Amino acid sequence: MQTERYFKSICSISPLLRSIWIMCVVGLIAAAAGAHDGAATTGAIGIIGGATAPDSAPSLERFLRIRAPGSVTLAGDGTLYARDWPDGVNQLYRRPAGADLDAEMDRLTDFEDGLGRYALSPDERHIILSAAIGGSEHDDLFHLDTETDEITPLLTDRTVIYRFHLWQRDSSGFLYSANDVSSFDFYLYRYDLESRQSTLISAREGSWSAGDITDDGSRALVMRYISAAHANAYELDLDSGELTSLNIADERYNAVLGYLTGESRAAVVSDANEEGFRRLHIINLDTGEHERPVRDLDDREFEGWSANHERSLVALRYNIDGYAAKRVYRLPAFEPIELPELDRGMVADLDIVGETLIWRLSNARSPGEAFGLDLGQVRAEVEQLTRADAQGIDLSQFMLPELITYESFDRMEIPAFLYLPPGYDRDQDGAIPFIAHYHGGPESQFRPWFNAQVQALLAQGYGVIQPNVRGSTGYGRTFHQLDNYKKRWDSVRDGVEAVRWLIDQGYAEAGRVAAYGGSYGGFMAVATVIEGQELYGASVKVVGIVNFITFLEQTGDYRRALREAEYGPLSDREFLESISPINRIDEINVPMMIAHGLNDPRVPVGEAMQLAVGLQQRDFDPEMVFFPDEGHGFAKLENRLLFFRRMVRFLDRTIGDPEESNR
Repeated sequence: MQTERYFKSICSISPLLRSIWIMCVVGLIAAAAGAHDGAATTGAIGIIGGATAPDSAPSLERFLRIRAPGSVTLAGDGTLYARDWPDGVNQLYRRPAGADLDAEMDRLTDFEDGLGRYALSPDERHIILSAAIGGSEHDDLFHLDTETDEITPLLTDRTVIYRFHLWQRDSSGFLYSANDVSSFDFYLYRYDLESRQSTLISAREGSWSAGDITDDGSRALVMRYISAAHANAYELDLDSGELTSLNIADERYNAVLGYLTGESRAAVVSDANEEGFRRLHIINLDTGEHERPVRDLDDREFEGWSANHERSLVALRYNIDGYAAKRVYRLPAFEPIELPELDRGMVADLDIVGETLIWRLSNARSPGEAFGLDLGQVRAEVEQLTRADAQGIDLSQFMLPELITYESFDRMEIPAFLYLPPGYDRDQDGAIPFIAHYHGGPESQFRPWFNAQVQALLAQGYGVIQPNVRGSTGYGRTFHQLDNYKKRWDSVRDGVEAVRWLIDQGYAEAGRVAAYGGSYGGFMAVATVIEGQELYGASVKVVGIVNFITFLEQTGDYRRALREAEYGPLSDREFLESISPINRIDEINVPMMIAHGLNDPRVPVGEAMQLAVGLQQRDFDPEMVFFPDEGHGFAKLENRLLFFRRMVRFLDRTIGDPEESNR
């Protein structure tokens, strides 16, 4: 009872006092334990704030420094904009039209905690920038003049989250949402650049966003997001505020995409079908009738729409077993355009500028280089737009994953990506140390993106499995909802069965597998070592949940209803307690590493402290790393490097072979 009151007191204090409390406790423990120089020893604790990370072999740092410019935008004259982090934090960069592929790009921003996102206006004279402080996710909006490069604050308030949605088609302003009136709700606004004034266009309960707007700015396609399984699509009259439903079916997922030529038809995506896959629909706005113009991938999840400004071309993206495929059509008749064969992987930043298709390709051997293709030419060749910084490492030697399936406790087939070290032969080498990597969300999916951490672990002799347990997205509505509310622990059992499969297949052995995950994956990293105690040898929890009651009480107001729809309502405290790992802490019998950002608005740092204190009361010494300048994840390269070095040393001494480590 005393312990329970102690945990509640940790979670109820203000973020500032909690941060001070943590730093004081860490200081006292470090003083009692003796000074640590950053070497990995049992019970080592660190709060890192701009300090130089301890020396280690350069290979790990080189892996984590591999990068390619992201969020690529191509202007009509060939000027290229991209978000990149050569100095460790994302900023906006520009390469002038006509410059060589390897020419150094001009840095346009200098946000201390990095650039969130940016959006170039249709006339290419303006850019809206989004940035937050210290990982707080309280984004402010700024304006960049592309002729002068001058940056001007537009909407800034430490207590408000501003979300840019889209430019008006004449570039005179933009639509955004903010929770300035109610911390729970995001109202829709229109911002006028000339007057620098905002106009409220919709004050309705919930989280609202805009997907497209008409040429004259009188109508917009908007949606209310309720959960990953429930969203409502509408057309909004911006003068009267009247909403017209565009739902294919109520109580399902319906999201707006964009207007078609003439603005009398609109594209929406909906999972309103028996199979529960998200599919593209075209709605006649005059009659309400809808049709399905593309049907060849009905058994796959539709997940993306990108049309050019002229609305003459559209690129569609599909999820095929985690991989991404794209299709391009000429509008309004959806005439397919043949594309050249490309390497298998993930397609990102899919866009069309005029007649030029732009995309980035990411897989285990490419960190996301950008390419362009002139769709107006019959036999146009693909042009490379950006080049990766491979840090002198031969990326072609990186290991591609194998897509496997395994049978779970109830005989359900669960997909997973399996990564094996270079040169590994199961028949000759036998069992090796493995990391079971669990994704966050839980409405998410492991996909074969480039992952420098995974490749670095493989190079050190570790195997990695990434299971897409029930509740993952990408496989249809039915699979996605199999972990909701009272079914929560079924997904945990799926995670354990992935490890059991590894052992049964001879890839791993009991006691030499580490659970690892961030956010909801952090919950999984703790829950799985409780459920499958005999299988694991270590656990790494990053910004993860351990107490669903304190998590729901302390998470951001605007996120609570969304999370209750997934995990269950706060009113059902008995159930939430039953799935909270903190209430089964006596069943944790493996070494643990805990990492968290002090500014986390999603999973407050009190979740980490509850687990740390509970383990210490049992005479366990968890390894802990806290970052005072991070939020829900680690955005700064120096912090990512330090965390990863510490994690690798932790894995070496718990499930690896320290004698063979050269780090």
